[in-house]
Amino acid sequence: MIERPGDPPVAGPRLPAAGANPGPTRERFLTGTMLGIATGSVLVPINSTMLAVALPSVMDTFGVDAATVASLVTVYLGAVAVALPASGSLGDRFGHRRVFLVGVLAFGLASLLAASAASFAVLAASRVLQAVSGALVSTSAIALVRAEAPPDRRGAAFGLFDMLVSTSAALGPLIGGLIVGWFGWRAMFFVAAPVALVAAAAVGVLAPPRTVLVDEAATAGRRPIDLPGLGLLALTLVALLVALRGADAGVGGTIAAFAVVPLLAAFLVVELRTRHPAVDPRLFASKPFAAAITGVFGATVVLHGCFLLVPLLVERLQHGSPETTGLVLLGISALGAIAAPYGGRISDRIGRRAPAVAGMAATAAALAVLWQVAPAASSLVLAAALSVVGFGMGLSGSPRQAAALETIAPDRVGMAAGTYYTGRYLGGVVGASLAGAVLGGAVTGAGVSLGFGLLAAVGAIVVVASFGLPGRTAAGSGARAGEGAR
Repeated sequence: MIERPGDPPVAGPRLPAAGANPGPTRERFLTGTMLGIATGSVLVPINSTMLAVALPSVMDTFGVDAATVASLVTVYLGAVAVALPASGSLGDRFGHRRVFLVGVLAFGLASLLAASAASFAVLAASRVLQAVSGALVSTSAIALVRAEAPPDRRGAAFGLFDMLVSTSAALGPLIGGLIVGWFGWRAMFFVAAPVALVAAAAVGVLAPPRTVLVDEAATAGRRPIDLPGLGLLALTLVALLVALRGADAGVGGTIAAFAVVPLLAAFLVVELRTRHPAVDPRLFASKPFAAAITGVFGATVVLHGCFLLVPLLVERLQHGSPETTGLVLLGISALGAIAAPYGGRISDRIGRRAPAVAGMAATAAALAVLWQVAPAASSLVLAAALSVVGFGMGLSGSPRQAAALETIAPDRVGMAAGTYYTGRYLGGVVGASLAGAVLGGAVTGAGVSLGFGLLAAVGAIVVVASFGLPGRTAAGSGARAGEGAR
């Protein structure tokens, strides 16, 4: 952190000043700290990828239809979206390392509750608890990765982090398919408990990170928590989630739909007048940040739409097994994991824009193919097309994330990360809701085709939005300028 005249001195170790040792080299990015952060971060996406395979089994256990089981996904993603801004503020206030440790341990406990759920309502409630814990993990993890990396290597650092997380998440469908096929869907939730313990040990005991201690010393106690803003944001997001349920929500859905705009307006007024807002609307005045938020929202619409459409297509229409679903979905995360570090490194050299545009163009093209052929396609064709979808999203993800955060001051990273991830999980809510609405109470070939067609249109919109990311010159200068920004 760079001190300014008049700032109180910060005790303890200091971050390198501009022009000093730039920090860890590429080879040193793969540290015990990074592995511990990535291990905890895996909990959130892997519970989405594994659950996708288990959805048909959950439908059979509790006797619910496709639209209802889709709500199990949207409740989780929606609760994460509501909790993310609060978790970012908590990290800025109390230190991201502490928040990370609380989050991973709470996630493990919530997963044990899900494994023992006796009804669909209890399972949904446990997913909400997982969501709140996962929000604590997500925002604190991204802040820790930022603290570990020098400004001119953040693209590579986020790329490596994405690779570590995505590789594990990529195995989610395969592992989930095997677990569900052999032991049932309940056994799937037990996986999170040991993962949470390993992450807590790595970050809290085995490898206490130096830069995290600096981060906590510099930020803990500095920023107050914006309770009015967080309350209004939560009400706005809840109203939006209820409105998205449409006719299923009855009169409440109609009331919620009319309440969204007034609540959003009130939230914006409060945040613009608050010295330390939970979500600063002024961030969206930055073209790169606005483009990154639009991009991550659209990309997760695509991802979670696929995670709902594909299992129901394979297991209901094509009468495949959970293991087959896992293999078909493996490519979307596996190729994303392979592409992620290359996208980050390329963006460090040529700017964030080019790899983000190219990656999402490939994703949109593959979705357009699925729009035409998905219902009658073989498992091999489905897996190949989804691999291209995943490769494109992996190539574009790291540049987008680096562009969103590299101009943010260190004491505001938690807030900015919470905003970024709120956009991400709202995209997941919309994607799952969209797929559930298209399928309705029955899974048909026409519904699946329409779903992929809509996802292809979303991918095309993200391509256009990605042109707002910084190019070659802006990417390098923005990373350095953000270190002293306030």
